[in-house]
Amino acid sequence: MIPLGGSHGFVFSAFTLLLLAGCGSSAGDMSKERLAQMAGGQLKEVVPVSGKVVIDGEPRAEVILQLFPADGGKQITETRTGGDGAYCWSTHLTCDGIEAGTYKVAFEHFPKPKRNDQNEKKDDLFKGKYSNPKKSEFTLTVEKGKPQKDVNYELKMK
Repeated sequence: MIPLGGSHGFVFSAFTLLLLAGCGSSAGDMSKERLAQMAGGQLKEVVPVSGKVVIDGEPRAEVILQLFPADGGKQITETRTGGDGAYCWSTHLTCDGIEAGTYKVAFEHFPKPKRNDQNEKKDDLFKGKYSNPKKSEFTLTVEKGKPQKDVNYELKMK
């Protein structure tokens, strides 16, 4: 057992405070510079891209947008719409953007789970209509240095 009284308690407390203070200052700094330092080099250059998803004329929450290379390959990243149907792509920091390039965008939409139905399986409300990037009609082209704020998608439930 570690005694907390006397000089041992002071040393233990002082060490704990220094440790916590050190963690707090560096952990709270999530600037691009700090992230680059942590990664050991340069970060990928990204371009902000955001917009809204509308389903049958209404903005929808909980739509998952998935980004794939246009020429095929594994999913690069995904994002989710908020209550107003808005989304933004993120790479290093929230809504900082994605690398320049051409992509295919796929979509899935799952109902928001109810409080007590955690074990119930959820199905994509689009029934797979927009989930295959190879068949996707939605292509996104991002040019270096050209942010895009209104990259909107209109989808149909049926």
